[in-house]
Amino acid sequence: MNILVTGASGFIASHIVTDLIAAGHAVTCCVRDVAFTQKLFSTTRVIRCDFIHDQSINHWKERLQQIDLVINCVGILYHPNNKIIWSIHYKTPKALFDACVQVGVKKIIQISALGVETSDVVYAQSKKAADDYLQTLPIPSIILRPSLVYGRGSYGGSSLFRGLCGLPWITPVPGHGTQAFQPIHVEDLSKAIIKLMELPSEQNLLLHAVSAKQINLNNILTHMRSWLGFAKSRLCFVPVTLIRLASFIGDLIPYSVLNTNSYKLLVQNSITSSEETQTLQNKIGFTPQAFPEGMYRHPSSIQDRWHARLYFLKPILKFSIAFIWLFTAISCLFFYPKAASYGLLAQIGVNAFWQPILFYGASILDAVIGLAVLFSNQLKKITLLQILIILGYSALLTWKLPNLWFEPFAPLAKNIPLLVAICISLALESDR
Repeated sequence: MNILVTGASGFIASHIVTDLIAAGHAVTCCVRDVAFTQKLFSTTRVIRCDFIHDQSINHWKERLQQIDLVINCVGILYHPNNKIIWSIHYKTPKALFDACVQVGVKKIIQISALGVETSDVVYAQSKKAADDYLQTLPIPSIILRPSLVYGRGSYGGSSLFRGLCGLPWITPVPGHGTQAFQPIHVEDLSKAIIKLMELPSEQNLLLHAVSAKQINLNNILTHMRSWLGFAKSRLCFVPVTLIRLASFIGDLIPYSVLNTNSYKLLVQNSITSSEETQTLQNKIGFTPQAFPEGMYRHPSSIQDRWHARLYFLKPILKFSIAFIWLFTAISCLFFYPKAASYGLLAQIGVNAFWQPILFYGASILDAVIGLAVLFSNQLKKITLLQILIILGYSALLTWKLPNLWFEPFAPLAKNIPLLVAICISLALESDR
């Protein structure tokens, strides 16, 4: 069977693609980063698509030639611009679904999420809108709504839970930790999709992709911390109102690990009825494993422990770097004596005419870089710019004022760990 998988390099989709290849299917990966995905799946056909902009049927018709089945796995839990979320989850999938009808694709499988019927976050509303539209079309479709998805690697909610488990001494728990989930292992989810593909075509099949057993958040975090190999910690129950306040602040910060979406995930149940649970099992022919069994299915690795420990340190490192640039600008402009700054410029050979120009220009540049570190998505360019600036003025000061290396507060020597921190921040920020 010829199958097109959107978002093929993502957490869920990459497992699906791997299983499809193993089952002997011809897979077309539809992604933003063609070069990266081609390295992941060298035996597949990889084509570029952009779920932010590919909102016309004509964008998809050629891509769908000779395709029997489409599996739409594209999803984004949070973006500061709600219009982008609607484009990714509804507008572009709508064009994709319409194109499938026109070119004669035999079936569509849509990966949605459990709870989209009742949630008021944009992620859920946009997903549900696409689900609803798909069910109106004259094409066999299967909509899968998983609960928390976990496994080797992580994303979204499972990454957040790992981060909570990676904190030293205590494990913060939102509320009382009684929130219930029916987590499904990503390998079981992928296996279920393979099974559903083999079913005779059915119109508008909607299934809740969940494990048979419910588990509360306290037990999820306890098992996950044990799986990671960390010492037992005390569960620290955090009032929901405090988390809600923090999420409102997080909404103002691009790509914050705590925002309204993650807040909703933390405080609400993610379960379904026993009838829906049984319906899934009847359709796929097996019972997805319970969370403890699935969690211990594979041993944790050093990379898993790094990820857990660094999850909350990553944004702290980013803010720290931005703080250095912004504080330097503010200090120079408003607190540090300008005469002293001009005197330093004079020592390196800058004449009086250029001193204020260079002073204000450098201060504004520092502020711009600090803001760019916080808000720009051009991570590599911003990192390179920071490195060039630091190396440039460090070389100049070493030439003109080498004594700065040996002062008690080491103003130049501190640039070495700063450069390392900037490089580490780029490595952590990369979604690859």
